[in-house]
Amino acid sequence: MLTTLPKVYLLLTTSAIILLWVGYFVRSLYRERTKVNPYIYSSYIFYAFFIILWILSNAYFQSPLLTYFDESVAIFMALFANMTSYLAFAFAFLFSCRLASKHSDKRLSKWQFGLTSITTLVALIVNVIPNLTVIGVTIQAPSVFTIEFGPFAPLFFLNAFLFVILTSINFFKLRKSNIKLNKEKSVYLMIGIFIYMISTIASQIIIPVIWADFSYTWLPPTLSVTEALLIGYTLLYHRLYSFKYLLFWSLSYSINLILYITPIVIIYSSSSNPNLFYVYALSIIITGLFWDKTLKKSKKIASIIIYKDQQTPVEKIYKIAEEFKYSSSNAIIKLASILNTPKEELLLIGKNTNYNIFIPHLNESHSALVKDELDYQIHYALETGNSALHQVQEKMDQSKTALILPIFGENKLISHFLISANKHDNATFSNEEISAIQWVLTKVQGYIESEQKVRQSQALANSIAHEMRNPLSQLQYHFEKIKHHYQKNAEHEKQEDLIKNELNQGCLAIQKGAQLIDIILSEAKNTTISDALFQHYSISLLTQQIIDEYVFDSEEMKQKITLNLEDDFIVNINDTLYGFILFNLLRNATHYFDEYKSSISIRLVRGFATNKLIFRDTGPGIDSHILPNIFDDFFTHNKKGGSGLGLSYCLRVMHAFEGNIVCYSTKGEFTEFVLSFPRIEGNINALNIKQSPPPLIKDKDNSLKTVLIVDDKKVQRMLIHTFINKDNLTLLQAENGEEAVEIATNNKIDLIFMDSRMPIMNGIDAAKKIKILYPHLPIIALTGESSHEEISAITQVMDGYLTKPVSKTQLLQVVDKWL
Repeated sequence: MLTTLPKVYLLLTTSAIILLWVGYFVRSLYRERTKVNPYIYSSYIFYAFFIILWILSNAYFQSPLLTYFDESVAIFMALFANMTSYLAFAFAFLFSCRLASKHSDKRLSKWQFGLTSITTLVALIVNVIPNLTVIGVTIQAPSVFTIEFGPFAPLFFLNAFLFVILTSINFFKLRKSNIKLNKEKSVYLMIGIFIYMISTIASQIIIPVIWADFSYTWLPPTLSVTEALLIGYTLLYHRLYSFKYLLFWSLSYSINLILYITPIVIIYSSSSNPNLFYVYALSIIITGLFWDKTLKKSKKIASIIIYKDQQTPVEKIYKIAEEFKYSSSNAIIKLASILNTPKEELLLIGKNTNYNIFIPHLNESHSALVKDELDYQIHYALETGNSALHQVQEKMDQSKTALILPIFGENKLISHFLISANKHDNATFSNEEISAIQWVLTKVQGYIESEQKVRQSQALANSIAHEMRNPLSQLQYHFEKIKHHYQKNAEHEKQEDLIKNELNQGCLAIQKGAQLIDIILSEAKNTTISDALFQHYSISLLTQQIIDEYVFDSEEMKQKITLNLEDDFIVNINDTLYGFILFNLLRNATHYFDEYKSSISIRLVRGFATNKLIFRDTGPGIDSHILPNIFDDFFTHNKKGGSGLGLSYCLRVMHAFEGNIVCYSTKGEFTEFVLSFPRIEGNINALNIKQSPPPLIKDKDNSLKTVLIVDDKKVQRMLIHTFINKDNLTLLQAENGEEAVEIATNNKIDLIFMDSRMPIMNGIDAAKKIKILYPHLPIIALTGESSHEEISAITQVMDGYLTKPVSKTQLLQVVDKWL
């Protein structure tokens, strides 16, 4: 009797495990974000319930109760086991049909419903009518018995086995499903069915029929826990461990267990009278001392067998945490390589309004949003009540996003997102990968925020040099004009008016420069934009003035900009901040003028509650996967030399104006920015007066030497022109490196002043091309906020460099040296 007790306990334990699992399964369903279709999960619950009853009926035959009651009770329990096992298979077939169903409501097909009804009726009849499936049970002892089957027993078993085959076919169909997660889940479902089928065929058919041995009938009910748990796991959880990862851990522990069990088996088998107490005691001590050390070795062996590498992908992800100490961008590149995702589409970005739709779902779970999991949830959910998840799914589809992981900063609020596109092989992200990445991001969150502050400081320093260059150059230019008027027009009657105009222009430039410094310093201190300098302006006049300042007497650029400013309205803004916004938009749009033959249109639209300025260019457009990120801090794309504060700062400025800025774009067609302002009532005619731009100095033609001035900013070219303008010099100008190469090829040039950062072709690339043709032609670089690496690149190609804003003395010294 003692030998039978472990089987009884094993079966009772198995049934208790499945019962607890079903309770946990039902409880977890109520905590899901989606209201699932009840028909799918109710079928599984009924399946698990009948599996429990089937296990308990088998436990009867392994217990002392078998000999305590007479044969009639044993026959009843055999029939009861038949029906419970059949009903378990039938419900397994039903929920597999609903999983594989192509109907939106996951209903059964008519043939599926009909087949289940007919076979259930047949099974009930042949088991209720005596002597059709079970005639008698010969009892010798608990677990030792023989069942005499009736004439319909083969039909009944084939009937039940038919459901096992049909269920396997349905699970196999999931491999061809459009829902990617179904393909992953089908592996676990097939493994569960395969384990059950092999054990059932061996213990219930082959062994009893060939050897008339029923002692192994307890095996399929015991192994059914594997099937029930695997199926329940795949139904309940949408983030699965990869099959390789489970194999790796199973193999690691198996190797380690074999390492400790083998010596015990050898000692036990080789000794005729072993002292088991000392053997067990010694093995326990050795296992406790060396288990962790040997497990590490076992994991390496298992990793080589499974992954062909001493380190698993998860271990490699954990080691990425060290990379974040030095560079988050390099760490992200390495992480993309491990995950097999495109390097350019695994992004670490700051929190911004473009991702607000995801935040409630990420805050709710403190986990990740995985596109494949979302597709599965929505596919098997009820038709109603999921509008929010549908919006999230649509947004992830539009941006081609497969994974969004939140990074939580201070106060447990989301500070950053890790966003990834699909893997190269289109596989889904596994549970071990996401868990490892989350662990890494938690560890390195401090490094990420520190690096962001460093980058912000660098961007602010660059921004000061970049944004202050133009007003300072304008200031120099206007004061040089004052000197020019004194020298050339000393006796002219309009001398006083000319000087006054130039001084006013210079003062305006100084004022704008001072305001820009205040703006940048307030940004460095992370303070909000003050409205102390806000005042009412006519948006039409102010926009016209800013456009005039930007084009600065460039007729070609003026022709590419169309203004429709008739629908004028009042705005309460700071003119310098507004100019910052327009200059950013103009810089971005004019960057592609020559390459795409594009144009700009600006129009005003008055509304009932808000007024709008619509800025549209017909340039290259913006990729849909890039568009959500353009208002992120430090985001740049396909351009060099920007400060990194551009559009992100524009967004903050517009919010300070109590307005907003949004972007719409179609790749290859257009990009449109819409600036909205609150409606303000007032007298628009009493507002600003437009100022006229400064005149342009004409080039001289008759000279002995020719100097080429290359800079994408008109004011910079004009400043240098004014500084070095002499009777013995011919001064030519170019707006970018491509123009410079063309002019140098078609003209005899004696000296070139070359800006290092320009659209179309930068100064370094242009200098390389020119040096190939004219290796002895001196080229002097003009730099602003250049890095050490850029200065090093300049000195390798060019003959020297000057830092902007350049002085007249510096320029004349260079001219005297080379000419």
